[in-house]
Amino acid sequence: MAMSYRRSVFINGNSFVSSLCLLLAIFGSFAVGDANADLDAGQQSLTLTTPISDTTTSTSQIIPKRVSNSCANWENEPVATDGNCTRLAQPGLIRCHGGMNNLQRLNSKHGKLLPVRQLLLCGLPQAAFNRLGELQRFPQLRSLTIEYGDFTELTFDFPEMFHLQAINISWTNLTHISSRTFKRLHTLKILDLRWNQLIQLEGPLILPHTFQQLYLAGNPWNCTRNFKWLLLQPDKGRLVADRDELICTDGKYKELQMMLVMHYKVTVRKECESHEELRNCTCLMTYMHKTYTPHYTIICSNLQFNRLPSYLPVNTSSLYINDNLISDVSPLRDNPHYREVVDMQLSNNRISNIDILEDTYWLQNFRMLNLHGNLLRKFQVYALDNALEDNPQAIRLLFSKNPWHCTCKFGMRLRQLLTKYINIVPDAYNVTCTYSNGDELRHAKVLSLTREDMCNVDPVDEWFMHPIDLLNCIFASLILLILGKLGYDYYFYRYHGKVPWIVLKMP
Repeated sequence: MAMSYRRSVFINGNSFVSSLCLLLAIFGSFAVGDANADLDAGQQSLTLTTPISDTTTSTSQIIPKRVSNSCANWENEPVATDGNCTRLAQPGLIRCHGGMNNLQRLNSKHGKLLPVRQLLLCGLPQAAFNRLGELQRFPQLRSLTIEYGDFTELTFDFPEMFHLQAINISWTNLTHISSRTFKRLHTLKILDLRWNQLIQLEGPLILPHTFQQLYLAGNPWNCTRNFKWLLLQPDKGRLVADRDELICTDGKYKELQMMLVMHYKVTVRKECESHEELRNCTCLMTYMHKTYTPHYTIICSNLQFNRLPSYLPVNTSSLYINDNLISDVSPLRDNPHYREVVDMQLSNNRISNIDILEDTYWLQNFRMLNLHGNLLRKFQVYALDNALEDNPQAIRLLFSKNPWHCTCKFGMRLRQLLTKYINIVPDAYNVTCTYSNGDELRHAKVLSLTREDMCNVDPVDEWFMHPIDLLNCIFASLILLILGKLGYDYYFYRYHGKVPWIVLKMP
């Protein structure tokens, strides 16, 4: 009897120890789940299944099961058709598919709020995400994931939350986000905005001092907008963990790395600021060649320049210096900084002579020359004509609003030039000049003038031959007569052996 009693106590003792170990394991598993809930949104946590105990043994096994924090294939979830949410076995994790219809019911039990640490929203159909009320029901929320949504903007700024550490908004149609959206999330550490439809940011996002990583890759960024803060504000730029993966999709910088484009934009800006002449000018990068060579545009219009700048950044291809007091264009011939400048905008200056550009490298390689509104009266037409013949890349030449004076010779040549290059002189029909009609000065469009107008020739007088023209005809006739006589004498000597009679008379 004593032996039986001791054996019973021994068995019950083993059962007690096994039960105690089982309880410790269960409580430990929940502690692990709570700890995992505090991690970043991208991490996966473990869910513990109910242990199955054998009636004949006192041991139990805890089988871990991975729960995905991604919305991939969310359409296949049973609740997706109704737009409902499910509360998973993992402590504090709610997943919603296609809507949030039953979220409030899942969030409470017997009128008491249940702790929610992770919220996963998949395929939200709204055009604008406006769920401020729902987020305020989760004061303990640590991780928020929104994926595959149809919304294009966040219509609110996140409320003040003291536990939210990770936000992932990916694979949505989000096109705009305010710089103040996440300002009141004091514990936010990771923000993932990859694979949306963001084109630009208003500026660097306002984020807490303890923030660690911002992800922006996979968006169709427009690099013509202002992203220079990535370099000019290092404390903001270094938070973008994938900044080297940002790709431009706009027409000007398509498929180029954003950081490379911003580097050249910042470089030309600093270079202009370091030279006093260009300090008030606007210096831009207009485009980048396939060889990753930048092309810069310098805009110095309406800044009271009385001469062309002596310095331009390397790879400057366009200079806008309209509405100034410039009268000398010799730097285009002498200054090596202008060798690569193919577009010159010089309208509304005081230029009166461009003959200095004759036979220069610049005139034979320019692409655009705007001389509208200057003081030009004449120039060497043949020099410009020869340059245009050898310059296939010339596409635009502007001459209007100059006080051209059409003498007989210059007026006729200017009209021929405008007619010949009408395709690259878009204001040809607006080019006007003054010409003399007897003692009277008249003003008219060059292409509408005739030889009679510019040369003071009466149409009736054209029937009478000018003395010089008559003399030219006489000389031409004599030359033809001499050549004919020479041919005739050669023929007689070759076939008849007779020399011209004048030869026989010669001593």
